[in-house]
Amino acid sequence: MTKFFRVSCMGWMLVFALLIVLPTIAGAQGEIPLTTKSDEARKIFVEARQLSENFRLNEARELFSKAIEKDPNFALVHLYRAFTAASAMDRQKHLQHAVPLAPKVSEGERLMIEATQAQADNNPVKAVQLWEQLAQKFPNDKRAHYFLGAAYYGRDEDDKAIAEFDQAIKIDKDFAPTYNLLGYTYYQKGDYGKAEEAFKNYIRLVPSEANPYDSLADLYAKIGRHDEAITNYKKAAELNPKFAFSQRKIGSNLVFMDKYDEGREAYRKTMEMETTPSGKLADMAAIARSYVYEGKHQQALEENEKATRVGVPHVAPHEFLYRQALEENEKVLQIATKEGLPEWQAGTHSANCDIYIETGDFAKAEQSLMECRKVVTSSNLSPAIKENFAKGALFDEALIAAKRKDFTKAMAKADEYKAKIDVGKDPKEMENHHALLGRVYFEKGDYGKAIEHLGQANQENPYTLYLLAVAESKAGDKVKAAELFKKVANWNEDSLNYAFVRSKALMAMKKEIPN
Repeated sequence: MTKFFRVSCMGWMLVFALLIVLPTIAGAQGEIPLTTKSDEARKIFVEARQLSENFRLNEARELFSKAIEKDPNFALVHLYRAFTAASAMDRQKHLQHAVPLAPKVSEGERLMIEATQAQADNNPVKAVQLWEQLAQKFPNDKRAHYFLGAAYYGRDEDDKAIAEFDQAIKIDKDFAPTYNLLGYTYYQKGDYGKAEEAFKNYIRLVPSEANPYDSLADLYAKIGRHDEAITNYKKAAELNPKFAFSQRKIGSNLVFMDKYDEGREAYRKTMEMETTPSGKLADMAAIARSYVYEGKHQQALEENEKATRVGVPHVAPHEFLYRQALEENEKVLQIATKEGLPEWQAGTHSANCDIYIETGDFAKAEQSLMECRKVVTSSNLSPAIKENFAKGALFDEALIAAKRKDFTKAMAKADEYKAKIDVGKDPKEMENHHALLGRVYFEKGDYGKAIEHLGQANQENPYTLYLLAVAESKAGDKVKAAELFKKVANWNEDSLNYAFVRSKALMAMKKEIPN
């Protein structure tokens, strides 16, 4: 797990700012000060922050709440409480508490709050600029560099991220969280040797914590060493029986090993470990995805059997398993509705829409899209989250039109989608527009144009890479296609997009790469 933070509680001294209401606690060597009227709240916050850095989220969340009780105007504790929130509404609540307090706190805290709010407002460009300001103003604070590195990492600017993490390590070579995200950055960059080195340094610094073993296991899962991954996930779960993330990923690795029933059993065990409704819903969604993975696998295995059933009505294996996935998602919807988690309701309707598109049932896909919109419109989700769902709906509408061969409508919807992206002025978001155009041209059979746009889309999306591989094959570049099919087949990162294409990529890889 990534992106949680640590603070040292040593060397604090009390100073009073002339222009703010609350006293500020300043750190040694130019660290970002803390602003609170309660020394007790500060001590609780420091303890909670260290727990959150070690991804002990439930414990951290409880302590952050206690710190808020001691000082309701402690801006940074609200920010960290938002970081560790268990739902979208909970996150919004605490960020909304932090933002009005920002003008009354230290400059470093203000920048942190404003950067987080900018990200929440779908303005990552501004967020990065604010994190850059933070690192410039507090060059000797390891966390300032860590936050900036995390922002670069999130935008796939890996070299910039590594430079910031290296700077944080120069300031404090024992700052464990930096090695964690440094490892993930090398992982993202494809330098698995350096990723492993970073994760092992992370383990060396905090050997009794669960998260370092989980991180190393993620690397082993990615490179297909599933037995070693499971061993490390088990180690994490043994160290912290509440560390449900690792238990869930045991299930994912079993699925990647085509052990679907064992994987689902692991997910059910994870549900027993969860302490929040959102956690249980994540496990249920994983069970649903397992049927999508299995569906295409079974379709491949039973191809010959299906050929013998010509003229005999039956349900194809992948269709049957996709139905099971939809039934599992119905359980997710029931609990999400009961618990008042609109982001899970809307997200599940959106996932159902994707499944129906994949199976060619466009009427039901549109129905799921309509249900998603109903939930979002009637919810108290932030305008930014609502806007993200609106963009996703336009993407799906364009795709449905393209699948129906209504390319005029598909391109019109793609133009609407681009107009929404243009408002945010985020060049990286254009990758999604290229992905959409690539899929439209793919459905049209214009593989040259499909390759042009899919090549400019996010290359961390296995579905995009799979379509790019097919388009390259159709266009005659069998070598490039084989490379891409192999990359997709061995992607080993759990997502619905990967579930749709994994087995198809494995089948295609065997055809494109001679024995």
